[in-house]
Amino acid sequence: MLYRADWTRLSLSAEVRFEQDGDLARRRENAVRTESMRRMGFRPGSPGMPDVEQEPDAERDVYHRWHAALLIAPGRRYRLEYEGDHGGRADGSDGEQAWTLRPPDAAPLPPRDFENGPGLPVPALFRPAGLLARFTLDVGGPVTACGREAIAVTAVPRHGAVGSGTSRRPPACDRVELIVDAETGILLRREETFEGQLLTLFELTTVTMSPPEADDPARFAPPAGSRPVRDPEDAPGRSGLGWQVAANAAGLAAGGLGAWLRLAPHLPGHRPAAGASGLAAMPSPEPGPLDPGDGPLPSDDLLGLLYRSGQYDGDDPQVRGAAVRRWNDTKAVWGQVPGTFRAAGHGGVGYLLDTVTRKETVTLSTGQLRIGGPELYYLDYSSWQGSPGPLVMACDGEQYWGIHENRARVGPARPMAGDIASLVGSSWLLGERLSGGVEITYHGRRGYHLRVTRGDGAAHAGPTMFYPADAIVDAETGSLLRLIAYDGDAPAEWWELDGVTTEPGDTADPAGFRPHIPPGTRVVEESGDPLVDATMGIPGLTGTAAHAAAVAFRRGTDAVSAARSFLDDLRGHR
Repeated sequence: MLYRADWTRLSLSAEVRFEQDGDLARRRENAVRTESMRRMGFRPGSPGMPDVEQEPDAERDVYHRWHAALLIAPGRRYRLEYEGDHGGRADGSDGEQAWTLRPPDAAPLPPRDFENGPGLPVPALFRPAGLLARFTLDVGGPVTACGREAIAVTAVPRHGAVGSGTSRRPPACDRVELIVDAETGILLRREETFEGQLLTLFELTTVTMSPPEADDPARFAPPAGSRPVRDPEDAPGRSGLGWQVAANAAGLAAGGLGAWLRLAPHLPGHRPAAGASGLAAMPSPEPGPLDPGDGPLPSDDLLGLLYRSGQYDGDDPQVRGAAVRRWNDTKAVWGQVPGTFRAAGHGGVGYLLDTVTRKETVTLSTGQLRIGGPELYYLDYSSWQGSPGPLVMACDGEQYWGIHENRARVGPARPMAGDIASLVGSSWLLGERLSGGVEITYHGRRGYHLRVTRGDGAAHAGPTMFYPADAIVDAETGSLLRLIAYDGDAPAEWWELDGVTTEPGDTADPAGFRPHIPPGTRVVEESGDPLVDATMGIPGLTGTAAHAAAVAFRRGTDAVSAARSFLDDLRGHR
């Protein structure tokens, strides 16, 4: 029901009530940021650990309330008019263009802590599918709310799952109490708690289905003084601590990688792709992708299979081993990066793009995966192209290893993340729009064929920025046997799991995930600063330059400019 909830087909009016404990919200945000930094590799107390603590704010750290009148009509039309102290504000969509009205003298609204896609009303209530990848649901009994039949559900952050939202970012609450409308699947009430206290409440206090005013198109037209709302992907830039940290880290790593790609063939320490010669070719998909009109919504059983995938703390069968393959059309991927991101990280990303897009390359990486849970994994790349990253990534639940050709980086355990994790645990697909589900056989395993398009107002949940995507779901484990993301009619990214072995999701032996480190390999403890640690795997003089640039950046100088200067000097003395 949560997955199938579709507000774009509804006709209703309702009163919306919102409450939030501002002081508790700030404390929650501090805790989430600290844990996010830890999962990114920052070690508390290390020189590179950013200050994530927000100071108390007298205006924000109060108890917030607002009320609004909501009107929805089929065809993505809605109008949300705020009342009381926030009167004069409104959001809406006429079905073609989202708009917002913000009078200059109106009281500001508190942050709602939910993604607001263009033309999406109250996403906390009307986009409940986003809960499915990040929470475990406990369905209670029938209840009545707003005079309507409903179902009580308790959601707690999902643990023990690979590829789930909570494996990549920490949960922002202890639990969520939901009241689900039994007819439409939308939420009539959503109450979140943190540290045992009420954090945020969204609630529909009255609901009227098919109100006559929803038949008037003028109710949804942009009012005088309103402005259009752009798609977040078209926004001129991003801000905030998380974005700045990610941009700087990405810029530094990209700058070093760009230099490595340009100069590596001429510098000591360059290692060609193991077991690979020349550039790869993108395979021809067989079976081909589903057409937009192929198939209805997936069945309830298939949705349940996706929901349970990657949960290694239950009795369902899960992936234990597989061969992994990834083809990547570098030119197509980097061509999607907007100009604002090219400038991120002091220009390091742009430096990489200028390098990569000079060549038309399809790269292929292959390897073997063993996995026993979110922090029990061993990924060994026997062949890689286009990246100086670790050849082995392993974690035994207590320690993480990133092993390069002649060095091993060791640090605290961390959840498996990234594109391979998104194949093993496919619950992120429940945040997207799916169609199809016909049963097929792929590489000897029974599976289901799906077409994937962007979810309503949702951020990218999976490993790709390209849509539509074509997915083949393993019928036993729910993992993805194949995922192809398309740029127009051509595959841009292609992932596969082959030779899959399975076992029930019980606890695995950590000893099986500890890597063998060859004698003579230099073992380096992570510094607790990813900006420095990210440069450890770049070989030769290029790596030396990138590492020096990272240290310089941490000390307040422009890392990429330093790396560029150093490498330009190397180029002049080859």
